[in-house]
Amino acid sequence: MFRKIKKKNWQNGFIKEVFDSSNEKQKSYSKSILQRMDLLYKKNDFLPQYLFKYYSPTSQNILDIKNQRLWMAHPNFFNDPFDCNIGYDRVNFEKRKLIQIINEIGCVDHSKYDSGFTIEEKDRIMRSKIEDISYWNSSIESYSDAKRKVLDNKSNDFKKNINRRLDDATQEIDDKVGKLKNIDIRVACFSNFDRYDEFYKQIVMWSHYADNHRGFCVEYDLSFLKPENNLKIPDRSFYDDKDKYLNERNQAIIRAGIFPVEYTAKRINIPFSKLEKIKIKSSGNIFYNSNIDELIYKTFLVKSANWNYEKEWRIIVDENICKYYENKIPFPYIKAIYLGSKADNELINTMIDIGKEINAEVIIVKMDGQKFILESDSTWSYEYDREKSKSNDPYSRI
Repeated sequence: MFRKIKKKNWQNGFIKEVFDSSNEKQKSYSKSILQRMDLLYKKNDFLPQYLFKYYSPTSQNILDIKNQRLWMAHPNFFNDPFDCNIGYDRVNFEKRKLIQIINEIGCVDHSKYDSGFTIEEKDRIMRSKIEDISYWNSSIESYSDAKRKVLDNKSNDFKKNINRRLDDATQEIDDKVGKLKNIDIRVACFSNFDRYDEFYKQIVMWSHYADNHRGFCVEYDLSFLKPENNLKIPDRSFYDDKDKYLNERNQAIIRAGIFPVEYTAKRINIPFSKLEKIKIKSSGNIFYNSNIDELIYKTFLVKSANWNYEKEWRIIVDENICKYYENKIPFPYIKAIYLGSKADNELINTMIDIGKEINAEVIIVKMDGQKFILESDSTWSYEYDREKSKSNDPYSRI
């Protein structure tokens, strides 16, 4: 049964439920959800009705709208280097590694202190604190100070050996985290604005993501995703009913992958115990022998609080599915197309024609004359003037 989840940060409970439902060692989010379609039933309580996505006026973006496709991007190309970037506590890791090394080599008596660690020095390292120490609480020693002062009393060879082992261990972890950044997941980003109270106030979003108001914004209607999907077409019918088979599974995967972004001051860190269990194959790829996928998915849904004005939602899809569609998945949910206040006539004409073709409303956005907000205008007067100009005789005044 689907466990009850709270409305605040419900996405964490949902993701955990999906991965907990699979018994496989290397867990795929998409495969897990398709095997347990009942997990989608209560997601309707959390899905927004509409989402907005801003576009630059490139030929590829325009073609994607015409074909009703959605580009799924790899997070490595996002403008925020922290975005979808799993981290770990380097200092805490090093402290734990140093204690491991001390336990491996054992403690020495005071007569051999320069080529080993004494029990007192081990206790000093263990008592040290990772957090920043305030100047008025100087009785609590930081780990960096304790490590430096202890190693200062050692021979050069011993000190070099310890530092080398710590550097090697940290580099190994950096390599693992680097591999995790290239995990096979792709993302599409949207904003969840109220159409009347918020959308027309979003000047910055047009500047950042729609080529300084020269591009366009698409409003998607997600109500088509809410009806229950029981995967009526069996797997064996893929070649007989390929389109229906793909459509119902794509709808399920998209619905399963929609989540709000949580804005916070802290990054998601991968625990020390999980870092140690991750192995790198001789091929250089990650060998999954621990359940890290749930943690990585949650990382994809956390951003710095500095971005909270975007009110972002995301669709996350496993890369093997995206590759089938060359990273442009079917997304026929376009309700309206908003053209930026600085959009040129070529874009306006093109999008009006596309809107008629795909049955989507096209709206021209203009600057308000009194406030720092935007306002909408129908394309009717624009189309009227366009047709009127075509009916004029261009040679009449020659």
